[in-house]
Amino acid sequence: MTALAAVLVVATLAAMASNRVDPVVALLVALVFAGVVGLAEPQALAAGLSNAGVITVAGMLVIAQGIVQTGVVARVTWGLLAATKTARGALGRLSLPIGVGSALINTTPLVAMLIPATRQLEQTRRIPAREVLLPIAHITTLAGSVTLIGTSSNLVIAGLADERGVGMSMLSFAPVALPVAIVGGVVIFLTASRTLRGTTAHERQEKEWRVEIPVASAALATDRRAADLGIARTREYELTSIRRWGTNQAPDTPIEAGDVLVFDATEGGVSALWEVPLFGLSAHKLFAVSVSAGEGATLHDFERDGSLRIIAARTREPLHETRLDPGETCFVSADDRTAVARNPAVALWQDVAYRAPQPAKTGIALAILATVIVAASFGLAPAELAASGGATLMVITGVISPRSAANALQPKVLALLAGSIGLGAVVVSSGLAGRIADAIGGLSDGRLGTLIVLAVVTTVLTNLVTNAATASILTPVAISVAREAGIDPTTTLALLGTCVSLTLLNPFSHQSNVMVMRPGGYTGAVFARFGMPVLVACLAAACGVAYALS
Repeated sequence: MTALAAVLVVATLAAMASNRVDPVVALLVALVFAGVVGLAEPQALAAGLSNAGVITVAGMLVIAQGIVQTGVVARVTWGLLAATKTARGALGRLSLPIGVGSALINTTPLVAMLIPATRQLEQTRRIPAREVLLPIAHITTLAGSVTLIGTSSNLVIAGLADERGVGMSMLSFAPVALPVAIVGGVVIFLTASRTLRGTTAHERQEKEWRVEIPVASAALATDRRAADLGIARTREYELTSIRRWGTNQAPDTPIEAGDVLVFDATEGGVSALWEVPLFGLSAHKLFAVSVSAGEGATLHDFERDGSLRIIAARTREPLHETRLDPGETCFVSADDRTAVARNPAVALWQDVAYRAPQPAKTGIALAILATVIVAASFGLAPAELAASGGATLMVITGVISPRSAANALQPKVLALLAGSIGLGAVVVSSGLAGRIADAIGGLSDGRLGTLIVLAVVTTVLTNLVTNAATASILTPVAISVAREAGIDPTTTLALLGTCVSLTLLNPFSHQSNVMVMRPGGYTGAVFARFGMPVLVACLAAACGVAYALS
């Protein structure tokens, strides 16, 4: 059974790492197979559904969304960036407050709010977004590992450890994770500008936006050609086709009422097109909106109530076929701000407002967050109960609507966590965890060697698959290794949690990486080149601190 379990786990991890199979599907297939062949009991395979860590993650996602909806994150971010003139200055201003925020709430909404802010810096001050986005994303990931509630992987580790008699409190990860986060932050600050140096979007003038402009019945452009009107081609946009009754017409076709003009444009070209007084849409307003954290959004999500219409997105596909990831920006038209504010797919819009603006609720939201942190930190309530209670209070007090709370839950993220825990159960039930622990012990010599091997294995695995899967598989292994080597299990788990968050090389190993990849124009090679020195420094610091504490 152990050999079969090893084959199943390796095959599942390979499928997840390939990016060709949805990780949730890969986990579901593996769990069904494991149940059929008897590698683990059905109750163990489904244990993730009731795991304390998964429940806590769900509650904290709602709390984080409530904090974001008060606008406090947006106001602080824009306030910090108001006077900055360089990418290094932006990093210096953002690192500490964003790091503290990442240790207290889920990092995904923080990164989603930062994307439009950095794009604005690029447009107004020519500070390249690519020099800010990836460094900040890595800082949020490193800082999130400092506390129990800062990252989902720590909650998974704590939930699995508790089942094995090892208690992890709010700050159990901090003795290892905090020094590592500081070391990583310093390396990021020193290397970001040089490693990620690039030009601004304004200087590149890439027409990467697809713009679809509807022509009203009374438009001045009707019965005329685009070339005659001077809108066929400019430095900022180019007409590529005219969509009429579902078919594409040539750009030189005379324009008719009801047509949709399709342009390739720069970001500035989107606004320039909207200001052209030829399309009969002057009564509408244009908003640049950022997609809220969650499962992403499609055209239908924005237009379901008929109050918004997507005008432009960074895509080559028709807008109705385009799916936008959390944090991505698109342009929509609406009659007023209210229509934008009430749309659950919108997180932030161009005039620095935020979805469902509730500044009066800021104090309530922060008080709820503080209560949850205090309750979990001092053992006044289990973390899962504190988080669930805080999420409920967010809805009851009106900080967040029930619909927004449901959207904040991110079912795919929760399914991935629950499935990963089930895969970890296979590792334990089959005896594979003990074999891996013995192998780690055999490869090392003494406490330092054991810690180094565990840290390296964790770091390699977390950059190949998701951090949740890595945490679920290696938590029982880490506990076994600690007991056999005579090391404090809490310290070993703190090392594990810290290294699980070293998702610095693979763009697809952490959601924050995926969110910034496209807006920052990064490639896999850029991730590896920038992340390698940070990873090496953090790994050395983690092993050294863990050894000193053990």
